[in-house]
Amino acid sequence: MQPARWLGFISVITIFCAQLDTPAAASPDCPTSIDDRSFASASSLRALNATVAGFGLRATGSPAHQRLISWLERRVSRLPGMSVRSERFAIQRWQPGPGFLVAGDVVPVAGAIPYSAPGLRSGELIHLPAGTPITAANARGKVVLRDFPAVDRGYLAEPLLDRDMVDAGIAGAAGVVIAFPFPHKQVEGYWDPHLGTHYRVPGVFVGADAALKLKVGTRTTIGVLAARAPAVTRSLIATLPGLSSERIVIDTNTDGVGWVQENGTVALLALAGHFARLPLRCRPRTIEFVFATGHLHRPAEGSEFRARALDAEYDSGSVAFAFVLEHLGTREFLPSAGSLRPTGAAEPSGWFAGSPVLGQAASTALAGRAVDRTFVLPGNDAPVPGRAPPQCSFGGIGTHFHSHLIPTMAMISGPWTLWAPSFGADAVDHEHMRRQVLAAGDAITALGPVPREQIAGPYLDLRRARAGGAPACSHDLPPEWAPRT
Repeated sequence: MQPARWLGFISVITIFCAQLDTPAAASPDCPTSIDDRSFASASSLRALNATVAGFGLRATGSPAHQRLISWLERRVSRLPGMSVRSERFAIQRWQPGPGFLVAGDVVPVAGAIPYSAPGLRSGELIHLPAGTPITAANARGKVVLRDFPAVDRGYLAEPLLDRDMVDAGIAGAAGVVIAFPFPHKQVEGYWDPHLGTHYRVPGVFVGADAALKLKVGTRTTIGVLAARAPAVTRSLIATLPGLSSERIVIDTNTDGVGWVQENGTVALLALAGHFARLPLRCRPRTIEFVFATGHLHRPAEGSEFRARALDAEYDSGSVAFAFVLEHLGTREFLPSAGSLRPTGAAEPSGWFAGSPVLGQAASTALAGRAVDRTFVLPGNDAPVPGRAPPQCSFGGIGTHFHSHLIPTMAMISGPWTLWAPSFGADAVDHEHMRRQVLAAGDAITALGPVPREQIAGPYLDLRRARAGGAPACSHDLPPEWAPRT
């Protein structure tokens, strides 16, 4: 799920103001926050992130993704007291090779549009400006050139890119070319849309420099070298027992690209190591670490399926809250003079929280760790009165848990580097990432002994309203195949 459009809401941030009493420790000698002297250092987090990124493109169900999951499984299995199991999902995998574009001469291609159709096709190159629908009347048999949508951050373009690919397939176009306003080297390997919907036409991305070689009206050949095949992918669920079987669920996804998407795996490893080193008497609740699959193949979105299971059992009292961590420590890059350039600041991040107690815990933790440009938010979409909950979106995969009315916190950012792996390690400030992860750990520690009903706050009434017939959020996942008509 893409990070949602919370950036536009920063000017109207709502900070929850309910009071959260300092929780009593499970035992007098147990810490009430993380001792940062014993926590993973910034250099350790960077080394872990380098290892994750070193697996390359972790397309869902690909060999690289499977190797990463196995590596994660070995690491968490070695932690004291930890048990690990898998949830498996059958998918139609898409494994990309290079894209291909010939318009008189060979044109450098930054990458294939994810899940676009394999094969070579030819047709007249036409340019359709933004806002002009792709139809059979204007695009059948032709290669459609589109400019990358004019958006504040790249992830906001996903629904428009998806619409173009679907419409091009229905229209019978020969293919789609998306031209970025940035150089080839910055967008090489760009990966979005990440819906996991197999499209009916080939599509490629090109940088601004390569786009200059394209001539509208000339015969153009477009191609994608990719493989489609059945595969099985899996989520890891690692469980660390506490004094109570009631669980805190911490979630991220494992499939991804580069150093940003998804470095939440690094945060979960660091937090799992910290909590596993604590004595049992210092873990008031059981902690479940979910390394979910399917975020780049969303018909098998592992976080959604985990949220559905938690929803079904929540009323029995087995779950306290969920916490999702994504895209941490990111640096801000903004367009300037035809390329993306660092501003020297952290990318704004949202820490979404669905109850007053969760919101106060987030605010306290951020202040305690002096985390800048991370904002506590109640949701990112416009509230709908009478819906349970009024705001469905928590900006990313946290949405799955919150919209299922599991008390939820979610930390996420949406930088231009999110789907652009070419920026590498420069995309992440690991000192900033460490402060964010420490703040997350502090909030988890503080909430450990807080009664479940206090944590839930309005969620309990919302669950009763939903059971009584109130409108609810949609939990539909994208189709695995784009429509033909």
